[in-house]
Amino acid sequence: MSDIFIGYSSSDSAIAERLVQRFQEEGWQVFIDRQTLVGRKWHKEIERELHAARAVVVLWSAASRDSDFVLEEAEYAKRKDILFPAFIERVECPYGFGRIQTADLMGWNHQMEHAGLVQLLASLRVRLNGIGTEPLHSAALIQPVLKPGQTFRDPLQSGGEGPLLAVIPAGRFVMGSPQDEHGRTEREGPQHEVIIAQPFALGVYAVTFSEYDRFCEATGKETPSDYGWRRENRPVIGVSWHDAQAYCGWLNKQTGQFYRLPSEAEWEYACRAGTKTPFFTGETINSDQANFGEKHQKTLPVGSFAPNMFGLYDMHGNVWEWTQDCWHENYQNAPVDGSAWLEANGGNCDRRVVRGGSWYFNPKFLRSADRDGYFTDVALDFLRGFRIARVF
Repeated sequence: MSDIFIGYSSSDSAIAERLVQRFQEEGWQVFIDRQTLVGRKWHKEIERELHAARAVVVLWSAASRDSDFVLEEAEYAKRKDILFPAFIERVECPYGFGRIQTADLMGWNHQMEHAGLVQLLASLRVRLNGIGTEPLHSAALIQPVLKPGQTFRDPLQSGGEGPLLAVIPAGRFVMGSPQDEHGRTEREGPQHEVIIAQPFALGVYAVTFSEYDRFCEATGKETPSDYGWRRENRPVIGVSWHDAQAYCGWLNKQTGQFYRLPSEAEWEYACRAGTKTPFFTGETINSDQANFGEKHQKTLPVGSFAPNMFGLYDMHGNVWEWTQDCWHENYQNAPVDGSAWLEANGGNCDRRVVRGGSWYFNPKFLRSADRDGYFTDVALDFLRGFRIARVF
């Protein structure tokens, strides 16, 4: 059974699907009626899931407010006091729902910091995670004033602290590579300016085995192999994109904060740290600056080389790092606000972008602009790990 049931009109399926993905990133199980199994009576399946749900998100639009099915689902959720409505079009609330606080998702187009989405997620966290209802969680929501360059850790509900994070400043940069950059491919263009309007936090290091193993122990998830290279403070490997999402969802529940994978634009912005050269080290990079080219035949402990100007380690080499974005063959029509590119139109959301190269690859694949895409469910790999982002 699911944590969230989504009530919506079929004409609003695109935004409903995006919300499903966003809720799953929080670690929540979501029911949407396309999941009805073959051989089941669809109305019985919907009734069963609706009764079992801990929260019902209803999307109000011109079509949904005239749908008997959506109205029935909303009325049931209202009676149980588990209704979380959201406007996706400028319409009046159906009769009987006008006094219920409603999130404003009008104009939402994948932006992580959209005010209505933030409001909706915060309310759902209170309902589903207990965040804001217990002293420990309430304390976790008190935000210190942090400046760019500062590092910090969030306390975990179960004790201890989360990964070390650095505050990345707002700014703008030119994403992609110029035509004359050595090793460039067409997938790195066209170059375009991206504006990062708000500071965000990013892992100082890739998530380590010790950090990921704690998540596995807490959730009963099988731990990935270290291939005999040792665990502790080496970057976790053998994790799929979905595994990385599950880890972020667990951190959200443990800390009361919003963790996610960085967008591809955020990753490149943070990697470059103000530079315009192929590497943050300059025009070239050598084996005293990063782990690549099979020199060590395996990953090295995080932080084995000097950081970039934002205080981030191993942005070049060691492990490929998952990002949030669906795979697109180039940047034509890519977002320019730093948000993740989640539209499957013209892309492939079964593959997600990875960045940074690894210990196995040559410098061409370590460049700040280099990018590739891997299937989200592939985990048996000693080349891929991930780094986490956090929204303020």
